[in-house]
Amino acid sequence: MMLKKIAGEPLNILHTIGMEQLYPIIRMELRFSQTINLPKLKQAIKLVTQVIPQLKSTYNLNDNSWEVDDQLAEQILVEIDQDINPDAIKWNLFKEPQLKVYYCHLTEGDCLYLYLSHILSDGAGFKQLVYLLADCYNRSDAAIKDVRNNQNVNEIMKAIGTTAKKSPVRTDHPDEHYYFPQMTEDGQHIVTQVHNLRIPADFFETMHQKTKHVGATVNDLFLAAFLRTLSNYRKQAQLSLACPTDLRQFLSSQDKKTLRVANFTARYNLMVEIEKNEPFEVSLKKIHREMQQLKDSKQFLNSIKELLVKYQQESPADLRKVAEANYHIRPISYTNLGIVDQTKLNFNGSKLEECIFSGAFRRYPNYQVAFSSFGGAAQLVFNMIGSPQQQMVGQQLMASMAADMFNFAYGLEEIKNDNN
Repeated sequence: MMLKKIAGEPLNILHTIGMEQLYPIIRMELRFSQTINLPKLKQAIKLVTQVIPQLKSTYNLNDNSWEVDDQLAEQILVEIDQDINPDAIKWNLFKEPQLKVYYCHLTEGDCLYLYLSHILSDGAGFKQLVYLLADCYNRSDAAIKDVRNNQNVNEIMKAIGTTAKKSPVRTDHPDEHYYFPQMTEDGQHIVTQVHNLRIPADFFETMHQKTKHVGATVNDLFLAAFLRTLSNYRKQAQLSLACPTDLRQFLSSQDKKTLRVANFTARYNLMVEIEKNEPFEVSLKKIHREMQQLKDSKQFLNSIKELLVKYQQESPADLRKVAEANYHIRPISYTNLGIVDQTKLNFNGSKLEECIFSGAFRRYPNYQVAFSSFGGAAQLVFNMIGSPQQQMVGQQLMASMAADMFNFAYGLEEIKNDNN
């Protein structure tokens, strides 16, 4: 039987580098207080794969393509018992479908664990995919009438245009890599775990208002909390970080309505100096200025431009080297997955209590915190492969970020510093 082949897109290549170190997935956990109708979910998944056939495909690294196999659609949904940890299940994107959905029936309600291939799509595309899944669950076939998935990057590049402003010099390979201290494993078992910290809506709203008052964005707020914690922990002032940005933002409001489950993310490389004991507001303003400068000069183009230019001429193996030079995996990283729209995640009235959204699993001392918001509350999440002691380091850092934002929003910094 001849399998149907679909050509990949240039930005699929970005997440095929360093796969031994970081398996390219995105994860979403949906917790419901009621039960989900399994046959309807099965049907919804089938409908979604009709719109996005890459989901029922294996990925071919040699020529950056997808091999569609209808039988793979049957492997997407898996029922598991409560005692199974779906995060620890091995997954091979070269032999299995690009989406996995684990359904678990709990004593109170149900839980869905969704994993998407990052080779295929970024976080913003994942959100669109899950919204479509909910729509298919609710409206069946009607939800996919006239729906096409657009993966064409040229359209977006045209909308971005070029810029006359000179970009500040920033490297994707800073001289210094930040790792956390190596810990002896002392025979402790290694576990695969997801940790999340939820900031309730009223607290997050206060943080948001205070940030706005300073003239900064929520992304600046998250970056400040992340970088200040890093600076504190590493006892280091000069820091550099990659900050992903969704290219769909440049599309017209009409074009934004199109389904785009694909990789349309580039990244800014920011550099900032954080002095010991400087107030949060000072850090926040510095970060806002740096980000503004990078945005004005569209500095993110440096991370993908060469790959797009050379895509037609060079082999995927050579293109991976280009990606490695401009978009490599950093040991310590940040991502802001934005707002998850609660109104679009309505599974026929099954009440969705929580959405825990994060990137890939990182082996300590690699670390990433994913920020997002859902139902007005903010979520900080990290996925770690490490010993219980190493997991604890990750939790302490995340708690420190939340506390830093809280103290800033409620004017408690002065009190804290007086006690030092």
